[in-house]
Amino acid sequence: MIGSFKCRRCKHIKNADQKIDEWKCDAYPDGIPEMKICFITHDPCIDCNNGIGFESAEQQNNN
Repeated sequence: MIGSFKCRRCKHIKNADQKIDEWKCDAYPDGIPEMKICFITHDPCIDCNNGIGFESAEQQNNN
């Protein structure tokens, strides 16, 4: 299956323009774990880390 990474569409991501292994976000300021990125379809990301979870950046832009 080809698709996009959910992390890239989240409003909490900091550097989606970097290589995947360099991605950081509010939940993972030291870097998003590979298991979070690679198996994102099995993880709804409701609570990624530190009480921060996926929130669509598109939804934020539409408000």
